[in-house]
Amino acid sequence: MKILHITESYGGGVTSAIDTYVSHSDQFEHYLFACVRDNDKTGEEGEGGFKKTYLVKRNLRSLLRLRSVIAELKPDVLHLHSTYAGFFVRLMPYIERKKVVYTPHAFAFLRNQNPLLLKMYFYIEKLLARRTHFIAGCGRDEMLIAQDFMEPENTFELINICAPIKHLQANSLGNIKPVIAMLGRVSDQKGYDFFAEVAKRLQAHASLVWIGGGDSVGEDILRNAGVNVTGWADRSEVLKKLMKADLYFHTAAWDGFPISVLEAAEFDKPIILRDIGPFAAEGLNTVLDIDDAVKEILCFLNDDPNALARAHGNAMQIKSYHSPKNLQRSLDDLYIKFESVVK
Repeated sequence: MKILHITESYGGGVTSAIDTYVSHSDQFEHYLFACVRDNDKTGEEGEGGFKKTYLVKRNLRSLLRLRSVIAELKPDVLHLHSTYAGFFVRLMPYIERKKVVYTPHAFAFLRNQNPLLLKMYFYIEKLLARRTHFIAGCGRDEMLIAQDFMEPENTFELINICAPIKHLQANSLGNIKPVIAMLGRVSDQKGYDFFAEVAKRLQAHASLVWIGGGDSVGEDILRNAGVNVTGWADRSEVLKKLMKADLYFHTAAWDGFPISVLEAAEFDKPIILRDIGPFAAEGLNTVLDIDDAVKEILCFLNDDPNALARAHGNAMQIKSYHSPKNLQRSLDDLYIKFESVVK
């Protein structure tokens, strides 16, 4: 069976997620058609286990190229990743609904934007679900949300996992204080404003580091709050920086189940999480707001046994559930069922 993965947002966590889907279902032929976001490059683009890769520019002409690629490959499954690919591809009249599986990697209507705009996103997703055979959420929360649009038996949970990490020699971040890190694109989605406000109140107690880059205004806000913004680097350099953190603090305002959190768990880093759907759905310990976050981090830094247990417990629970075995089982359930549909 041929599976063509299509995404407009190839970069960052989406790169890692798609690559792990491919490596854990290698009994199928996988192809990639993707636009790479320059600011989100990880150094892994095009390195997955794809039989063929089509990396294109982010413009309307690429949609015409996609049509020719589909005609050439004749894929059995079109696996769409993220909002824009999910929107444009499902609108194309020549795309067969029975071949479409869609993984949102964070629904657009969960963003922190104008309520009317979010309502519009919600109804667009609801309408486009009619052009979708399966929705495969990247986590339990996305699967449950997808059941607002279609029957539960047509929804799946694809557990995000951390790709194998080679032993890395990490250089010191040059900090004497404990290091609290966040990894991701500097964007509204990843909650740079939340991280900055917490950083202002913790400067005397810890060194706060944002591993990544992105929005220039956001980077300035973080730096003015005393945060060390590292900028983007390839994955090995990013992981070396993450290894040196004493605490991983994920502040996204909305998300799928982020690969960065899984990487922190893989390194056995204690983890504190902002209260959003993916984490709440799995029963992880979370902080509700900035005051709650500051209190929890201070308790952790002061070796409060309950705070230590919560942060280390998050890492253990994530690592146990988001395992290669569970992902492989999820992909088998999805693609084998899909295989019976396309025949």
